[in-house]
Parts: sequence; structure tokens; C-alpha cells
Amino acid sequence: MADVALFMADLALGLLLGCVFAVIAHGLNLIWGVAKVVNVAHGEFIMLGAYGAYFLNLWFGFNPLLSVPVDAAIGLAVGVGFYFGFLHRELRGKESMGLQSEMVTLVATFGLALFLINAVQALWTGNNVGIPWSPGVVLVGSIQLPLGGLYVAIMSVAIIGLSHVFLTKTYLGNAIRAYSQDIPATQLVGINPTFTAAVGTALGFCITMAGGALLTVWLPTGIFPAMGNLYAPISFVIVVLGGPGKMWGSLVGGLTLGVIINVGQLFVGSIALATAIGFLTLIPVLLLRPEGLLR
Repeated sequence: MADVALFMADLALGLLLGCVFAVIAHGLNLIWGVAKVVNVAHGEFIMLGAYGAYFLNLWFGFNPLLSVPVDAAIGLAVGVGFYFGFLHRELRGKESMGLQSEMVTLVATFGLALFLINAVQALWTGNNVGIPWSPGVVLVGSIQLPLGGLYVAIMSVAIIGLSHVFLTKTYLGNAIRAYSQDIPATQLVGINPTFTAAVGTALGFCITMAGGALLTVWLPTGIFPAMGNLYAPISFVIVVLGGPGKMWGSLVGGLTLGVIINVGQLFVGSIALATAIGFLTLIPVLLLRPEGLLR
């Protein structure tokens, strides 16, 4: 019975962890789905979101949940700057992202990632910091769940749900989806491709940095300049698992990876090995369902 109880507890915690994994990957999914650009610096913007939450706590006493709207607003501005600084020249006047443009954006975002890591280390040192926030636990049957993790899971699903509603129920959201499918067709119906792509990219960065703030609930001492080196690969795995460009695919991929990591360590005895096994699930998924787990 003890083993069953431990399994159920790890399963529940894996689902909560998967929700926050989903939201940090969701921003990448949006940018990848809209602009067809693989942002190599994605992990560094998760890191900036985490540091944003840390300093809002340090200066104003905000808990990570209160930091989310502030980080999201900063992410919108950063996303617009990123689009016009790194993507606009390559996407302007083109019907799709060609091989040369892909290589240019990959190299540019890789350089940006290195710059951000070194700049943050120079400004704030490489020491680990965190937000000491724990609102308590809630008892669900015989399982104790951290309230902070539960709040984060609810907010993560809400963010993904709101982005889905925006993209499917609003004129601008439908314009972004149309742009991602056929750029010339969007121009024929009077949609401004530059504005549409900039908004889509900004929305992706908004969610990425908000996700970085939410992630700090799970990292009481785990905020440091190179943290993106872990969470960028996790985000890429989640996007591929769920399916690039599929909004609810982020949640499917996040929950899948969260459960594999958290439950897997119960059997293999190491979180690092469990994470490696989670990454290995990409192989059968790509072979059997290259479009992702979500239909």
C-alpha cells in the first residue's frame, strides 16, 4: 500500500510539474507555429522571467503569482523588440521561411542566448537565488499537494486556454493563424503581415516570461544565469511531443514529460536518468506520430 500511495503522490506531483512545463514551452510553440522560427534563446527568456519574479519579490514583496502579469507585460515589449531586431528583415516580403533565413535566425538567436547568459552573470553574479514562498499544502485523499504548485497548475492551464480562445475566437487571433498557414493569402484579404507576425511573436514572449515567473514556485533556490540550458531542451521536447503549432499540444506534451520524469525517478532512482528517459520518448513519437501526440 505504501508503494501505491507513493506512486499516486508522484503521479499527482508529475501532473502539477507538467502544467508549468507546458506553459514555459507554450511560448516557444507560438513562435515556432506562427513565424516558423526556432528560437534558440528560448531558455534565456525563461531565465529572465524567473529573475523578473525574483527581483519583484526582493523589491516589492510580490509572490511569484503576482509577478506573472508584470513579467507578461515586459515579455510583450521584449517580443516586439525581438521580432523587429531579429526576424523582420528575414521575413519581410517572403512567402515562407527559407533555409538561408532559418540559418540566419538560428545563429542570431544562439548569439543572443550567449550574450544574455554572460550579461546576467556579470550583472547579478552566477550564484543561485530563489523566492522563499510556500502557501502551504492541501490534502487530497491521502496525498499532500503543495498549494503553490496547485495555483501554478491552474494559472498555467488558464494561460494556455486563454491563448487558445484568443487565437480561435478573435479577428487578430485568426489573422495570426492565417499568417502561419499562408502569408500571401493573408495579404490578399488585407491583413498586415508585419503587424500580425510581430503580435504573434510578442504573445509568445509574453507567455514565455510569465512561465518563467511561475516556474520559480518549483525552484526555491534554482534561479541562476544558465538555468535555460535545462529548460530550453525540455520546452523543445514538449513542443515536439504535443505537435508544433498546436495550442493544447503544449499541455499534452508538458503533462506527458512531467509524469515521465516524476514517476520515472521512483523506478530508476535518479531524476537525471528519468529526464533522459523522458527525452528518449521523442524517438518513438517522431517515428510513429511525427505530427505529435495531439491529433
